[in-house]
Amino acid sequence: MGGEGAVGARAVTISGATTAPVGALIVIPGLTDGPESLAYGASEGSALSRACEERRWALVRFELSSSYDRYGTCTLDDDARDIDAVIAHVMSTRPSAREIALLGHSTGCQSICHFIARGYETSKAVKRVVLQAGVSDRDWYEKDAGREAMAQAIERAEAMAPDELMPKETPGTYGVATTARRFLSLAKPGGDDDWFSLDLFDGTREDASKIPRLTGCAHVDVRLVVSTLDEYVPYDASTVLAHAERVRTSFERVSKSARAHFIAANHDLSDMREEDVPGFVEFVFT
Repeated sequence: MGGEGAVGARAVTISGATTAPVGALIVIPGLTDGPESLAYGASEGSALSRACEERRWALVRFELSSSYDRYGTCTLDDDARDIDAVIAHVMSTRPSAREIALLGHSTGCQSICHFIARGYETSKAVKRVVLQAGVSDRDWYEKDAGREAMAQAIERAEAMAPDELMPKETPGTYGVATTARRFLSLAKPGGDDDWFSLDLFDGTREDASKIPRLTGCAHVDVRLVVSTLDEYVPYDASTVLAHAERVRTSFERVSKSARAHFIAANHDLSDMREEDVPGFVEFVFT
């Protein structure tokens, strides 16, 4: 059975165990996505929903202020406020849920990290963070559009007012109305969205990683779900593995524990093999 509630202007859908759950798994969607986007967690019959029912957990899905094509005029601060509000909603309406876990897909991973870094009081209730396909927009843009084209676009954005919209032809915007502020956040080295780029962990930009700032992670188990066939990761297989281990090690230094799980699947796991589903689900909860 599912339930719904309202948090501000956003609808919250709760499935899995809706009556007196012992835990709550809150799904944070990525850029252009919404609560129905992920096959493994989007419906009451999904793998995660079934697992939540078995474990007496609530599966919580909601629409971010930045969902779908609204991301271009929003920020990670908007996402962090939404996450804070939804956790507070779950804690007040499902007080039996003693364990709160956040599962982020793609940019949802950055949203979670930004939320924790901002030090919201509700982050103290989060016991587990699952980051599925936390990848670098900046690395992808440079691969897709070219480093020189992106450098020129960044220079143009820096000369604009923060809320001014980038020209429609700007590489990396893909036709989405995008402010100069959000474009720089996504595309510029060190931008708010720049959490998982390759050069933040390979030693070429010393002390560039933001992960050491996550001092609020000391009580959190971090789980990285890495798609080895991710179409938005412009690295070869060996680089993917090495990069994931460096990211995991960085999280291990600031969190209660940090583990990585590798799946031969695409960015959103929509082509995940049936035999890989049980291992993925188990990893989310253990």
